[in-house]
Order: sequence, then C-alpha cells, then structure tokens
Amino acid sequence: MNQFIQTVKRGLLTCQQRIQDESNPGPNISSHQKSPAQRTLIAVSGGADSMALLRALQCLAQSSESLIPLDGLVIAHLNHGLRGTASDEDAEWLKQECRRLSLPCVTEKQELNQGSDSGLEEQCRTARYDFLTRVAIAEQCTQIAVAHTLDDQAETVLHHIIRGTGITGLRGIPQTRVLQQGLHLIRPLLQISREEVVEFLNVCGQEYRNDESNADTSFTRNRIRHQLLPLLKKEFNPNVVQSIQRLSQQAVEVTCVLNAEVDQILTASTLDRNQETWRLDCLVLQKSPDYLVRQCFLKIWQEMNWSRRRMGFDHWQRLQELTLSGQKLSLPDQVEAERRDKLLILRKRIDSHR
Repeated sequence: MNQFIQTVKRGLLTCQQRIQDESNPGPNISSHQKSPAQRTLIAVSGGADSMALLRALQCLAQSSESLIPLDGLVIAHLNHGLRGTASDEDAEWLKQECRRLSLPCVTEKQELNQGSDSGLEEQCRTARYDFLTRVAIAEQCTQIAVAHTLDDQAETVLHHIIRGTGITGLRGIPQTRVLQQGLHLIRPLLQISREEVVEFLNVCGQEYRNDESNADTSFTRNRIRHQLLPLLKKEFNPNVVQSIQRLSQQAVEVTCVLNAEVDQILTASTLDRNQETWRLDCLVLQKSPDYLVRQCFLKIWQEMNWSRRRMGFDHWQRLQELTLSGQKLSLPDQVEAERRDKLLILRKRIDSHR
C-alpha cells in the first residue's frame, strides 16, 4: 500500500516538475525547486483507476508531504446517462463514498445526443473536459488529476499504430497538458499498471464500480484491451505493456528534439502570414529532410487552427512534394496550397467561412 502511494507521489512530482519547466523554460530555473501545494480536482468515474487515484491523493494530502493542501481535494463526476439507471446508481454511490471519506463532490448529469454526426466517444470526451474545466475554475483548482494508467498508455499507442500514425502518435498520452492559463491536466498514475491499481484497492478495502460498457468489444479500444493486449502478453511478451511504455517515452524524447528543428526551419522559411494565409520559401524547405518539412506543415495547421481530422499521410506527403514541383493542391476542409515559382502559399478559401 505504501509503495503504491509513493509511486503516485513520484508521478505527481513528475507532473508538477514538467508544469514548472514549461512555465519557466529559462536555463537558470532550478530543477530541484519545490512546487507549492496545488488545489486539485480529481476526475472520478467510480471505476478502479479513478478510485485508486482518489484514495492515494487523499493519503498524500493527509500526510506531511505538503504536495496537496489538506482541504485541497475536490471530486468531480459527470453522469452521461448512457447506461440508464446504472449511470445514476454510480453517481449516487460515488456521492455516498465521498461523504464517507469527507471529500467534497461535484456531480452533473448531461444527456448526450446519440444521433449526432460526431462520434459518441468524442461527444463524451468533449463534454467531460468542458465539465471538469468549469468545476476546476469554480473550485479554484489549478490542476485536474485524471486516472490514466500504464495499461491505458499501451492501449492508446496500439490504437494509434492500428489507425496509422507517425512518430508523434507513438508518444501516446501526455503526462501533463495545458487546458487554459493557470489550469493543467495531470496524470499521476501513468507509470502504474491496472493490476497494481486493483491490488492497492483490495489492500485498503476500497470498493469500486464496474462499467459494463468497458466490455463492449464493438469499440476498437475495448477490443485492444480485452483481446489484443492479452494475446500479446500470452503469446509474445508478458511485459509488452512496459515495452510499449518505453517506446512511448523514447518517442517523447525524440519529438522534443525534432520540434526544435521544425521551429528553426519554419522560422527560416516563413515569409509572412496572417489570419488566413501562410507564405513559405520553397528553397529553404527543399534543403530540409522530408519528415521535418511534413512536420512544418503539421505545425502550420495547428497554429492556423485548421482541421487535421481528414488530413492523412498522403496529404502531408503531397504538400512536401509540392515544395519541389507542381502548382496547386486542394486539401480537406477547403484549404488550398499553391506554388508560384519558389513561393508556396497556403490559404483557406474565404467561402468556407459562415
């Protein structure tokens, strides 16, 4: 039990250190500087992972570690209502558990439109993070803790590989993420396996809820969890989850180096830009490795807030080839790329605006 809590503590410290490094990137900032205690919102579904996160962070708040204020934990639960009475029962059970543990709990029920054009999983995710952000601001929390584990990381990387991914997709789930200024998402359990989570809950006698929808193998992620990963463990490598985690970490490190190169190339090749157009010098791009040129275009899409949902590898590849030869490309979501001599112009058609 103590070992589990100490592992969560290390995960929490890693998250806080990364946030501090991102906020203070200068070379004179000490990596050993202690972060102040953070008021924390915990996203809790009632399942094993989130209940283990709740209990571990509560133990740390009650200790002398000063990582979290004694009264600095708030529980948040969003009821999507997708499982009828079972969803309502989970929410009520969690409220009772929080009362037993003397923890404040904020719950909300949202009925989602299952007939919407956007996927149900994406709807749930968007609604959940909107809810968590609102509650965190109202409760004056500076960080939101979610309970993704080592197994979730492996499932995510495998999911990316199956759908088709580049090096960035091998990074999987980031340990921290900025939601808005002064508010970060953190994942203290990302180095802990689901098996360790269940063992911890058994030792401390903590009950949890099982969501039957997690066993529905019509969802790709559930098939990865219940079919692919067990097969890989049994037939190929019992430590495959740890192997995928190491691959993910190396992808994070490599991406950091590549991003610095991309920033330099993009700065050197950009001639000018505005809200709708980005003009580039093809001569600079032609001297750069193909992969980095494609990453430059990816960053342009991010900064211009152009949709990447329908942009596949072939689109990025054709853009890179346009820096060498060709005249014009029509890309998804009404983005156009036009080459004029040594100039490449990227723009979104005006008629796409409503």
